[in-house]
Amino acid sequence: MWCAAAFTAVLAFVWPGAGVAAPHPFPAGSGFGGHVPAGRFAPQREVREPWVEGVTPPLEDRLFDATYRVLPNHNILKVYVFDAAGYESAGIRFSGRVPHQPRDLSAPELYHEAALLIRTAFATLPNLQTVDVWATIPVPHSQATMVESTIFSVSADRQTYERQASTPGLSDAQFLSGFGRLWVAPEVPGQ
Repeated sequence: MWCAAAFTAVLAFVWPGAGVAAPHPFPAGSGFGGHVPAGRFAPQREVREPWVEGVTPPLEDRLFDATYRVLPNHNILKVYVFDAAGYESAGIRFSGRVPHQPRDLSAPELYHEAALLIRTAFATLPNLQTVDVWATIPVPHSQATMVESTIFSVSADRQTYERQASTPGLSDAQFLSGFGRLWVAPEVPGQ
């Protein structure tokens, strides 16, 4: 008897949905009459979207949806959101290359897109404390080298964001420089 139970448990673990009836939490008289329709309470498979990299997919989906709509070129590559012990942080990586054109973004364009992404991230996730935004130049894997493809980065915290956002008339460059953690690669045009 124990051998059959062990075999059933292993089979259910190795091959979910193998036709093995799993016990259910509904007692007779619970409205289901002791019967649970097949598949009704099967565990759901987690679907990972290509832009999701962190540990909080629902927040990452929200952030990706909001940021994807903000950029005119739709060049969000990845979003990361980490929510641990009540502290939320995020990362947004976007393309420093103009889609369908043989040119890269200039410094003013990078500043503008990064400022939009920071504003959108803090507006979308009210518990977000920090967000890192960086631009990379996508390179086909076959052409990848040891050369770093990151051309821009900025780290923003909520307290500084709220101060910067409440200061009228700041340019994108002024808005970003208020965070004190801004880097632009020397080869980026328009600095």
